[in-house]
Amino acid sequence: MVKETGKQIVQEAWQREAITQQAQQQVRSRVRVPTRFRWVQKFSWVVPIVREKTVPLAEGIKAKLPKRFFQKAQNPVIADPESNPKAITLPPPVSPGVDSIYRKYHCWNGNTLACEWTQKTLQQNPTAKKCLQCGFPTILPPKTEIRGYRGRYCIDSFLGHRGMGRLYQGIQVADQQPVVIKEYLLPNVCFNPEETRNRKQLFEHIAGLSLADGRIQDIRLNSPRDAISDPVEERCYLITNGNQDAYPTLRSYLAINGAMTEGEVRRFLNQVLQTLQFLHTQKFSLPSGQIQQGIAHGNISLDSLLIVADAKAFFIHISDLELWENLFDLPTTKTVIPTFAQDLIGLGYVAFYLLAGSEVDPVTHQPLDPKLAQYWTSVTPALKSFILRLLELNTPFTSAEEARQILLQLPPLLPQEILIITGQPEVEKPKLRRPYLLIFGILGLILLGSLIWFLIQRFQNQEISSEEVTVCCLKDVPGVPPGKYIYTGEKDGTWSYIRGQRNLILQDKSLEEKLQASQPKLEIIYQPEDSFTTVINHIESGKFDFGVTNLVNQLAPQLRHKEFAYDGLVVFVAFSYSKREQGLPKALNGQISLEQLRDLYTGKIKYWNQLPGANLPNLPVKLYIPPEAEVLKIFEQRVLKEERAIAAFKALQNQNQQSSTFTPDSIIEITSLPTLEMLRRVLQDFEQNNTGSIGFATFSQVFGQCSVYPLALVDDHKPAVQTLIQDNGNSIDPNTDLCNNKGKYSPNIQVFKTGSYPLGYPIVVVYPGDNNRPPIGQKFAEMLKTEEVQQLLEKAGLVPLQKIKN
Repeated sequence: MVKETGKQIVQEAWQREAITQQAQQQVRSRVRVPTRFRWVQKFSWVVPIVREKTVPLAEGIKAKLPKRFFQKAQNPVIADPESNPKAITLPPPVSPGVDSIYRKYHCWNGNTLACEWTQKTLQQNPTAKKCLQCGFPTILPPKTEIRGYRGRYCIDSFLGHRGMGRLYQGIQVADQQPVVIKEYLLPNVCFNPEETRNRKQLFEHIAGLSLADGRIQDIRLNSPRDAISDPVEERCYLITNGNQDAYPTLRSYLAINGAMTEGEVRRFLNQVLQTLQFLHTQKFSLPSGQIQQGIAHGNISLDSLLIVADAKAFFIHISDLELWENLFDLPTTKTVIPTFAQDLIGLGYVAFYLLAGSEVDPVTHQPLDPKLAQYWTSVTPALKSFILRLLELNTPFTSAEEARQILLQLPPLLPQEILIITGQPEVEKPKLRRPYLLIFGILGLILLGSLIWFLIQRFQNQEISSEEVTVCCLKDVPGVPPGKYIYTGEKDGTWSYIRGQRNLILQDKSLEEKLQASQPKLEIIYQPEDSFTTVINHIESGKFDFGVTNLVNQLAPQLRHKEFAYDGLVVFVAFSYSKREQGLPKALNGQISLEQLRDLYTGKIKYWNQLPGANLPNLPVKLYIPPEAEVLKIFEQRVLKEERAIAAFKALQNQNQQSSTFTPDSIIEITSLPTLEMLRRVLQDFEQNNTGSIGFATFSQVFGQCSVYPLALVDDHKPAVQTLIQDNGNSIDPNTDLCNNKGKYSPNIQVFKTGSYPLGYPIVVVYPGDNNRPPIGQKFAEMLKTEEVQQLLEKAGLVPLQKIKN
């Protein structure tokens, strides 16, 4: 209900903006921000440039918000929120300066992204792709589906524009959760095919941040869930969970409410500096897998800082990192190399504008200059000095951390009091002493508040996401409904393999027996089915209470699921110690592309030296596959993809049924064997028959076996992704001793969690979304997510949700 309310408020605010936007275009004017000279980088070269921006004077915002978040007589102690309120009461942002980017389009509005004709065109012709007036790409119509790496998304409605993109309200198709979709455009009028292709590839590699150690921490940074390049259209999409990326900008706030009080600006500075401190100092992983120590935002402005507020408090969220926003500048525009110092300067300007209530002087219509004393008359000297240091007009701060510490040490603001003078001297003295007593009282409160804040921060830094494992042991899982329940899964699937291994993880006991022993009043019976489709259909029909399966396909809306582990397919070749230097792992540099796999498994390659690459040996190719139908289906979907390739793959399997002999000059054949037998044969082929065999199977059945080497996979132009990582943080390579170093490497949880490994997938508990039924599916998932069971699952070969300390 809360999510629907937030969504409705956001949509209503954007609708109000759309109604008034046309009229407001006539009163807009623009001024130039002072030119700055910086050394900048355009992809791979560095040049000095001049960069200019244009900003509008009027925003045309029609919405109501309390003039102040605090009473005039109070200035609250700066403190960070423990959670964000869900009330959204501000109107949508209106971003400046975009019209100059697409000036090749003769838009009557002057701003192609904000022009109403991109919407009117769709109303007149629902299939139109270009604006009837100027030819600019139209907005995406409702019900448009976008397929990403982490799911499918459906557009509900158009919200407006911000920065270099257009915003839409949408949902995740799988679980119907709200998302905000930001659409970036690369129209062929402005970008040639090569420029478009390069930007699309780079966008998917860099658009998104996650902590390198896998932690999930809320620091009010709107980090994308998915970055998608449209394979056909001139568009890219950035997907963000929830409604946070639809919050209004500080520019919108100023247009309606005017200047902030000094207490509000201090609160604003404290929150943004905390986020910048985190962004500048933590180690992040990009979607490409690259690890980066500290990242500069590079785009701090009134348009990239979003505000969520209720009647008592506000919180600032940071969005639109320059890291990916500048990809959609014109090719002739040289982008500034983001630096930590520039982030502080940008923050200083925003704070200055918030105090002044505008970016321009209402009389001269010129940009406000922080060097002029006339704009600081109502600001205390301490805060003025602090902001001037941010702007580097006084001694600059060395870091966001130092700036935040100095901010917290500024003298506290005193409440405004009315002092009544009666003319009687004896009455004046006690009144003159009262402020001093008040000052000491406030100082005491400040010290107490600072201590409490420090303790809260210390505990907040230790928090983990609610999605991570939080319960230690099976006996601690609450609310497990007693009774007899029947559940299902694929007969040849991962769960059937795991639960069937009595001595794999526990001495003479299966995992299922361990689960039931922890809940004496619970009885669960497993009845597997032949296929994923049958499993899902029988859960929907109510034949089974829940199921455990590989989530490689989308579920019906009436079903719910909870992840408890990851699995995937791994491709491997022989790892011979006696012939290591002549082996395929060394020759392939420990990796293989999906395109090369397609060529191998469709019969195009008979000898390894026919594959593009340096020093590949002249060894005959022999192909192996596992017998599990669901594994083969995943391989067809993720690797072969095209119907022609799948048909060739199946034809090779049929040939194997007619002939069981293999010679180097024979037609390429595919041999189906159980995984353990396949591993043995792959090594034997290389050491005894001088044959370069290759196979694939599930990660859970291959992990821990050192007779083969699991190859890192290359998907298109993305970096190679390896499933195993050493204790030192580096991926394994062909020089790693997989047998003697057992225990010194483990599954790379991050590549499965983020979806960067192309053949990975989650293992989930699927259950009906009917609240009238016993919650056995949810509770079974909670049992599997306990630290106790996660350790057992990792021993069995599955990839846990997070690293569990033993």
